[in-house]
Amino acid sequence: MNHQTYHDYGVSMRRHLHQHPELGRQECETQLWCVNQLKQMGYDITLCFGTGFYADLHVSDTLPRLAFRADMDALPATEKPGEVVISQNPGVAHLCGHDLHMAIALTAARMMSDQRTRLQANIRFLFQPSEEMFRGGAKGMIGEGALEGVDAVYGLHNDPQIDCGQIAVHPGIMSSNGDQFRLNIAGKSAHASSPHLGLDALSEAVRLLTAFRAVITDRIDPNKAALISTCMLNAGEAPNILARTAELQGSIRSFDPTVHKMLIGSFMEEIQESRRRGYTVELEMRGYPAINNHPAETQILTETARLFLGEENVLTDHPPMVGSEDFSFFLKEKPGAFFFLGSGDHSNGIDNPLHSNPFIVNEDCILIGAAIFSMLAGL
Repeated sequence: MNHQTYHDYGVSMRRHLHQHPELGRQECETQLWCVNQLKQMGYDITLCFGTGFYADLHVSDTLPRLAFRADMDALPATEKPGEVVISQNPGVAHLCGHDLHMAIALTAARMMSDQRTRLQANIRFLFQPSEEMFRGGAKGMIGEGALEGVDAVYGLHNDPQIDCGQIAVHPGIMSSNGDQFRLNIAGKSAHASSPHLGLDALSEAVRLLTAFRAVITDRIDPNKAALISTCMLNAGEAPNILARTAELQGSIRSFDPTVHKMLIGSFMEEIQESRRRGYTVELEMRGYPAINNHPAETQILTETARLFLGEENVLTDHPPMVGSEDFSFFLKEKPGAFFFLGSGDHSNGIDNPLHSNPFIVNEDCILIGAAIFSMLAGL
């Protein structure tokens, strides 16, 4: 099968998946579509963590097993026109490129199946649900055995800020430590004319928001990257009643473990201050550690990509992603590496970051990602 055939297959997979996005933990049709594709290629399927699964291609008992991750979920958004195809599911859209990731995995799986006699490893594809959710899917899949028998694991994320034909990779930190939080603040309602009789949850939410910002300016070395971003605030029921409850949601990010520890400590101090002031505060927080590439596997990946793309197209000094990724949990369990795959098309005047709407990519990156995965497996 020639490269054009694989290219066309990958594009067709991506466009189908792009038109039928599903939210995290709801990827039922996505799971069914991908499972059927892989069964036709001869992969053994194990359903895992609800809507996730992994697919195995066994070559030899004497060979190691390599795993490759593809995340499956879309975002809650109504897609604007601009892409070659558009979401057919109202209020759900692939604005982060997980449709690309699945298409890359399916194309690589087909390459490996077609040329299995040349493979230097047994293969496992991890189709992971709910990467975008408050609680990601990686830990759930690990807990259900998705990494058992795996010797190394590789993953990627498309990056439209990098041109198609390039990748970014280096050993060590590739993303931020990231925690998402939800704070529920309860005070006491009262008439707006008698605020002294109540305990205003809205005012306390604003105090916390301001205090979180002050943590960055007052307590963190300005040479160190750090963020506390409060992105949602819901409070109040009427214009003449003090808010009894308020809800804050946001995220905490940094690259340095010491800085992150200080951020979390300062964050918790402010919550304790609210409690001292008489408010009831409930905190829900889940975090992803930074993606930390293993040196040996990163070297293998880098050398493989240089052979395919040329040394000048493998960016080894690209800064880490400020966002977070639960692929980090896979790398805490097994050796491996993660890279950013250029999906941008700046020569045609297209410049959009992840989560843009519309999210426009160069589909030629599908074959590039699939080829790198396949070369890691010995093709």
